[in-house]
Amino acid sequence: MLNEERVILMTRMAAFEQHEGKKNNAINSYFRSDYVGYEVLKSIISATIVYLILVAAYVMYHFSDVLQDIYNTDVMGTARKYLVYYIALVGVYSLISGVYYSIRYRKMRGSMRAYYACLKKLGRMYEKE
Repeated sequence: MLNEERVILMTRMAAFEQHEGKKNNAINSYFRSDYVGYEVLKSIISATIVYLILVAAYVMYHFSDVLQDIYNTDVMGTARKYLVYYIALVGVYSLISGVYYSIRYRKMRGSMRAYYACLKKLGRMYEKE
């Protein structure tokens, strides 16, 4: 005879595996520090690419101003200015992504705990029979 509570629990678990479970299993294979570090590293690379594109667009748009800035002032001062902007952008972006991915990992762990609790409950249901 079918146990209605067990069928409902199995259906809920199957739906979780189909939707959230695939993403969560990929994240769950990492330790928290490894996952956050990997994602922050990807964010730093992305921020570097975006910064280079923005600097290239700025230089192309204000080409004469940039050339005058280089000729009239020292090159090191200009390079230092662009380096400070780069460090500020990457610092802020990596801080935000570190916080975001830490929260994402914590939420994943909570949903996986709930899933494992359902598995234990299902196992107890089968043991009762």
